[in-house]
Amino acid sequence: MKIKAIIILIVISTLAFAQSKTEVKNTYYRNGKLKSTGQYVNGKLNGFYREYYEDGSLWKEWNFVNGLEEGISTWYFPTGTVSMIWNYVHGKIEGTAKWFYQDGNIWAEANYKNNVREGFTTVYYPTGEIQGIWSYKNGKLNGVSKIYFKNGNVEVEKNYVDGKLEGISKVYYDFGQVALEANYKNDVLDGISYLYYQDGSIKVIDTYNQGQIVKRIRYDEVGNFDKVEESFTNYYDEGTIRSKLHFKEGMKEGIIINYYKSGYAKEILNYHFDRLDSTCVYYYDGGLLARKTDYVMGIKEGEEKIYNTKGILIEENNYLNGNLDGIVKKYYSTGELKSILNYRNAKYDGVQKHYYKNGNIM
Repeated sequence: MKIKAIIILIVISTLAFAQSKTEVKNTYYRNGKLKSTGQYVNGKLNGFYREYYEDGSLWKEWNFVNGLEEGISTWYFPTGTVSMIWNYVHGKIEGTAKWFYQDGNIWAEANYKNNVREGFTTVYYPTGEIQGIWSYKNGKLNGVSKIYFKNGNVEVEKNYVDGKLEGISKVYYDFGQVALEANYKNDVLDGISYLYYQDGSIKVIDTYNQGQIVKRIRYDEVGNFDKVEESFTNYYDEGTIRSKLHFKEGMKEGIIINYYKSGYAKEILNYHFDRLDSTCVYYYDGGLLARKTDYVMGIKEGEEKIYNTKGILIEENNYLNGNLDGIVKKYYSTGELKSILNYRNAKYDGVQKHYYKNGNIM
């Protein structure tokens, strides 16, 4: 009976082996040099896999188990020195990963857990000094991260919560004196920021509200008050004006203009005590009028006109205390009257008339 069982087991093993197809697949550059080579079992990477530079030198190498990366993966510079080392467990990066300069010195090392950064990531200068230490949790920056001068003194110190700047960030002079203190809330500047001279005296006090500077107080090098600034111009990265703003006691006041990247005005807004007030005008990119609306202390009040992209009036509204109230006229895109509606407190009230494009009533 035992002999029979052994024979059956041998037969099953032989059949299983016969059904497994192991092969090495290669790809090549146009010049005939080997580009990649890997071992496959039943169509899945299983074993070594390597990629090469066009000159034939080794670029990357991995080990696979049943189609997933497993163990150490190493990347190389064309000179043959190691550029990166990763460790995989079931296809996910796990443990310490390392990056190197071409001379072999360590450039950075980061800890991974389940394919995301966890713990500290450290970056080094080419000469070996620590350049920065970042703290991660679940793949996002969390806690205090620091950047260092080559002399070992802290250059930048930032606090993160769930990947966003939160609380006090500091920038230092290379001799250790604080140069800047800024407060962040939900990844944008918010509250008071201080800029210091090298002797520690205050140079500038900025007040921010949700990322927008609303007030700047300047001091000279001997500590005397210089001036207060409450008008600011913001720019796009390309250098064109993004907005012109004016504040009073931290609140928007007067005319504020926002611009498209093309340079055309997007909105000309009137503010009083941080709320829209009086007539505000909105434009399409290119300069055509899009909308003109009247406000009183942040609420639509009075007349509103809306235009299409061809500059044709398509809607006339009347508002009372933020609600449609009175006669509302709508027009076809070609300018003909489409309907006359009566509203009271945002609800239809009275006679409603609708027209064909030829002017006849429906």
